[in-house]
Amino acid sequence: MHVSMKYVNCNICNTDDTFLVTTQNGYKVVQCKNCGLVYVNPRPDNETLKRLYAEYHQRNGKDVNDWAKLMGKNFKEVLLFLNKVLPGKGKLLDIGCGYGHFIEIMKRQGWSVCGIDLSPKVLLYAKEKGLDVFETSIDDVSFPDEYFDAVTAFYVLEHVTNPLHALKNIFKMLKPCGILVLRVPHTTPIIRFLSFFRIKNNLYDIPYHLFDYSPQTITRLLKKSGFSTVSVTPGSPTIPVNVFEMVVSLVSGSFSKFLFAISARKFLLPGISKTILAFK
Repeated sequence: MHVSMKYVNCNICNTDDTFLVTTQNGYKVVQCKNCGLVYVNPRPDNETLKRLYAEYHQRNGKDVNDWAKLMGKNFKEVLLFLNKVLPGKGKLLDIGCGYGHFIEIMKRQGWSVCGIDLSPKVLLYAKEKGLDVFETSIDDVSFPDEYFDAVTAFYVLEHVTNPLHALKNIFKMLKPCGILVLRVPHTTPIIRFLSFFRIKNNLYDIPYHLFDYSPQTITRLLKKSGFSTVSVTPGSPTIPVNVFEMVVSLVSGSFSKFLFAISARKFLLPGISKTILAFK
């Protein structure tokens, strides 16, 4: 596949003053000197990325059940949270819905749900289960303003070409006091640790991942998008199929939640994925 490249400015502060973090798969990962945002620059253009994302769920051999197991703890945690803060249920949009596992769960809980994704193959599976899903991106989706009570996006924002624009779009679609739930990786601290010992890795998952968010940069993005209150938490760990990866994820995730709890919800272990709750 021919890859056309483009240079971009920082998505938060719109500057181009950066320093190199690392190079992976021939791509440069840089960090903004002004706000700290980490991103790929230059990166594939939008048309190339759309072609890549269309096959994203199939590229690593995970089947439907693998994805369900991987995200099971996260889904349950978010389900309990949303049912608690919005007991009247309501309308929910899941961005990057994949096979539809989360919206299927929420539909059984009484929510009115729909999902969007760029992969036609996974959406076919979701449609066969009777779920309302659409092949579109957050940039192109068209819903009325103040339509949803809640929007979720699990491991999506790192893929989005213009996260600030996407978050502003989500903000418009949320009702007053609506809730956005995000789950994002935070890989840069691990990359720097491994680089110190000259250990090669592909943890950034380029070109599929374009951004890496720290608690500070994701909070700044959300505030700039209009959200009034932002809470960053460790959330629940993913459960990979690979036994070694599963053990690492469970141990590190549990340790992260423990440190967060004993620090009065102030300490967030670097390098661990985060769950973000943003309120309109």
